[in-house]
Order: sequence, then structure tokens, then C-alpha cells
Amino acid sequence: MTEESDWGLRVVARRSTTDQVLLELRTAILAGRIKPDEQLRETVLARAFGTGRSAIREALRYLVAEGLVTHEINRGVRVRSIDIEDVIDVYRARAAIEVAAVTLVMEPCDPKLDLTGIRDALQRIREASPPEARAAPSPELIAADIDFHRAMVGLAGSPRLSRAHEPLAAESQMLLNWHPVYQLSDYIADHQQLLDAIEARDPAAGEVVRRHLELSADLIVQEATQYADRLVNAGRLVGDDGGTAWSLR
Repeated sequence: MTEESDWGLRVVARRSTTDQVLLELRTAILAGRIKPDEQLRETVLARAFGTGRSAIREALRYLVAEGLVTHEINRGVRVRSIDIEDVIDVYRARAAIEVAAVTLVMEPCDPKLDLTGIRDALQRIREASPPEARAAPSPELIAADIDFHRAMVGLAGSPRLSRAHEPLAAESQMLLNWHPVYQLSDYIADHQQLLDAIEARDPAAGEVVRRHLELSADLIVQEATQYADRLVNAGRLVGDDGGTAWSLR
């Protein structure tokens, strides 16, 4: 038998217990299985995972740093509650990074662009979007959407831009669970437009990216506002200041 197996086996990644807990919790939060404002108790999680509390505590620290959960005295650790100002801020910050990345790509110093990552993500968007359907984005579609934008930022070849973008991508993946029902063929076309502008090195590509992100933010804010209004009308949400703060539960 040769050292290189013909079985097609992949190298097993060696992960610490903390890494595994972090991956499971992040996935559950981004998929919406753990809802905003739900409390994450160390003892409960340690029992569920069958691990010690130290691994749970370290994983929660990472999630706090990523902005997916918060830690408050006397309240413990909770999945971050999202309000309208958060949505606007996340997408404003994304626009700053993504427009900057695409603007760098438009410079003619490198005539070749490796668009493989973007094209692969767009194909996944197509596969997760029945063209005739109107629906809220599925978890698979949301993941493909975020990967499309990661790959787009990656084209700039700037590790710092990609690092700055990553926590915003994670927050956006959570927010997109509250994207309203949408014509999925338009969802595909919106991303195809981005790819076309980048591939053609359109000088207006940065503005195309900005409009795309503004549309996403507007749709999420609209859905969030309607959700908050329904809770208020049902007498289930009373803001401390009478404002429009809301918790997506």
C-alpha cells in the first residue's frame, strides 16, 4: 500500500474542544436555532456538549469578540439582540469595506482576476433559489450569499480588509435570517449584477455594491419594523422609552 491512500480519505482536522464548541454555537446562532436574547448558561451548555465549563467559557469569549453574543453583569451571556440601528450600522460598515475592496479591484494594475470563489458562490445561490419561487432565504442561500461577499472582498488581496469584514459577515448572516419574502430570481439577478460589474471592471462597480447593500438593509429594517409593530399591537413588547427597540424572538 502506498503512503497516499486511494480511498479518497481527507486529513482529519485536529480541533480543540473549545473550537468544536465554538463552531457548534456559532452555527446554531447564525442559523437562527438559538434566538436573539436567549441566555447561554455555562452549566447548561457544558451538560449539553458533555464538556468542562472552561471550554464553554472560552468559546463564549470568542463569540463576544465576534459580536454575536453579549456579556452583561447580572444578565450573563446572551445572544445579541438586534435593533434597527444595529442593522444600519452593520451594513454601513460592510459598505465601507466592500466598496473599498471592489474599488481596489477596478484598478488596472492586475489584468487577471480569479473569480472562481465568486462564481462558485453564485452557483450555490442559484441552486438554493428556485427561480419562480417567492420565499424568505433558506440557511443554504444565506450562507452562499455571505460567501459571495467574502470572496468579493478577497479579490482585493488585502488580509486586513478580509479580517475587518469577517465579523460583519457573521453578524449579517444572523441578520439575513430576518430577510423578508423575496422573489428568488431577483436574489440571483442581484448577485449576477455584482459579478458582471466586477468582471467588466465597470468604474461604477463600487456604486453597484453600495446599492446592493442598501437594498438588503432596507428590506431587513422593513421586516424588523413590521415584526416589532406586531409585538407592540399584541401587547407583548413594551419599550422602556416607548421607542421602537425590538428583540427578535
